[in-house]
Amino acid sequence: MVTVSELSLGARVRSGFFQATTVATFLFLYLPVVTIVYLSFSPGSQPSIPLSGASLEWYAAVFADARFVRGLVTSAVIGVIAATVGTVLGLLAARTITRSRLPGWVRGLVALAVAVPLFVPTVVLALGIGVTAGTVGVGFGFLPVVLGHLFWVLPFSTFLLTARYAELNDALEEAARDLGAGGWTVFRTVTLPLLAPALVASVLFTFALSFNEFLITFFLAGSGVTTMPLELFGKVRVSATSFLNAASAIVLLVSAAIALAGTYLRTPT
Repeated sequence: MVTVSELSLGARVRSGFFQATTVATFLFLYLPVVTIVYLSFSPGSQPSIPLSGASLEWYAAVFADARFVRGLVTSAVIGVIAATVGTVLGLLAARTITRSRLPGWVRGLVALAVAVPLFVPTVVLALGIGVTAGTVGVGFGFLPVVLGHLFWVLPFSTFLLTARYAELNDALEEAARDLGAGGWTVFRTVTLPLLAPALVASVLFTFALSFNEFLITFFLAGSGVTTMPLELFGKVRVSATSFLNAASAIVLLVSAAIALAGTYLRTPT
């Protein structure tokens, strides 16, 4: 017969195990990030723990580096284009998958075609896009990079919006039609407002994906386009440690701002 004290001991052991697992997980995920931010304030080019002082010298060096700033701006522009166009195409694909009158197997094929980038290794995907761009005469540069990023973010946008579409109450759209609203009016006044948080989430998420994408950019950029990940890779090759720490902290700040914006999204009722 199990006593009350034994039950209490077992509960304490389980609680302690889960608490220790939670702490270990957080340390594994966030300790490297905290370390990079901490070392970014080093006054020397090769930082060590503990720091001998604190300085914003390397942050100033990052913003004074014309190539890095240009890469940062280029990444932001590509990210905005990929996120905007990707979300629009993802909305159309999600509507096709969930609301179209096509046979189920056709909608399944559409979903499978959109999902292909999720199952193909990124390096293979990047190489394939590069070979295809060269074959059709597009070559390398800004446009191929944008198309490559768009191909990469489309599945994430589509399935995020598909999940939200599946939650919508069909009765609301039917009620609007019963009141005389046309298809476009129903979509604009009923469906889009209900999808708004998912659309914003799609834009934020796909922008973050595009902003940090390296492999596809590496294969398609050529010599005329530089982005933030490419510049960071170049600094790694020349062992610019403190510069990298400061640049990484800036990128983390951008990503954190995007994540923070996403926390304020609310699903309309």
